[in-house]
Amino acid sequence: MSVRRIAVLGAGAMGSAAAVLLARHDDADLLVLDVDGGRAARVAERAGAEGRGFDANAGELAAVLKDVSAVAACLPYRLNLEVMEAALAAGTHYADLGGLYHVTLKQWELHDRFRDAGLSAVMGIGSAPGITNVLARLGADRLDEGSARSIDMVDGSVDRSGSGAGFGVPYSVETILDEFTLPAIVFEDGEVHEVPAGSGVVDWEFPEPIGSQPAMYTLHSEPATLPRTIPGVRDVRWRLALPRAIHDGFAFLVETGLASRDPVMTSTGPVAPREVLVGALERLAGEDGEPEDEEAIDVRVTGTSGGTPAISQSLARLRPSPEGLSAGAFGTAIPIAITARWLVEGRVPPGVHPPETAFDPEAFVADLEREGVEVSGDLLPDRP
Repeated sequence: MSVRRIAVLGAGAMGSAAAVLLARHDDADLLVLDVDGGRAARVAERAGAEGRGFDANAGELAAVLKDVSAVAACLPYRLNLEVMEAALAAGTHYADLGGLYHVTLKQWELHDRFRDAGLSAVMGIGSAPGITNVLARLGADRLDEGSARSIDMVDGSVDRSGSGAGFGVPYSVETILDEFTLPAIVFEDGEVHEVPAGSGVVDWEFPEPIGSQPAMYTLHSEPATLPRTIPGVRDVRWRLALPRAIHDGFAFLVETGLASRDPVMTSTGPVAPREVLVGALERLAGEDGEPEDEEAIDVRVTGTSGGTPAISQSLARLRPSPEGLSAGAFGTAIPIAITARWLVEGRVPPGVHPPETAFDPEAFVADLEREGVEVSGDLLPDRP
């Protein structure tokens, strides 16, 4: 077994992006795994890697992972726990793109087993969660020790192509509908609160060309981990921002009941509105052409600096990559690609970690910048 062999698990859009970005480094021996062997082979060919299929139902994953040092799981979050068990059985380091709130907490319960096995696991290391967590840690570190009291994180993006001016589907339809329908979690006044999906809307100002966008609470894993890892913090809020036409369009579809999974009777029989909606909207997604999107992640930590109230602001800006990846795909995949390399290099402590405790934040941000992420930081006065 090569001591630097990395498996990318999942040959979908994010797995493909992660494989292409890992292929920037000649010293990484790559294996692309997918239940569809043909899809794995196609992604592997693009990345100059080996592609292999496996039978998930036959329990083959643990056996396949014995041949690698680290696995980057680019799969639906519901599969994270299953893959973590396979990684433990195989003796393989692990990273994933996130488990929303509830799955993340269940994953964290595996900390002792990974630590005792001498294995490292990083949960939620995409753009958000992922870059958000690292920037929150970095922002807290800029302030007086223990003074961080609130953390606000907002992710916004815009498609500058002609099709991006009005309503569209910027990423997975199912994911967007979940974000508009699943109750969100916020941490305020030192307590966890469940709030309605799509609530807490504020207009957030991003640098141009993104500009002002409505930002709302959605279910995310940052409020699950940051209150436990940043001492003294009393408020942790995550918001998703979308272009106004997209935000208003999806809010309208949800309000009319078209996102419901409950069947309604029609002239042809019972139909779940959500199935019809997803089928119709998927035709709007994935248009061909060069990507022209831009994304920004704004993280603000409030505390004190030199005893004076201050806000530590960090901003990550993402643009399409030289490989032709969209800003969204690049921003999601580059953190897990970097993490996989850190794992095989032994730079992550044993156990299960969220991004804010897995890494030295300054060193990780330096790697993000080397790979093409633009990161800036500022210390601002906190005026009433």
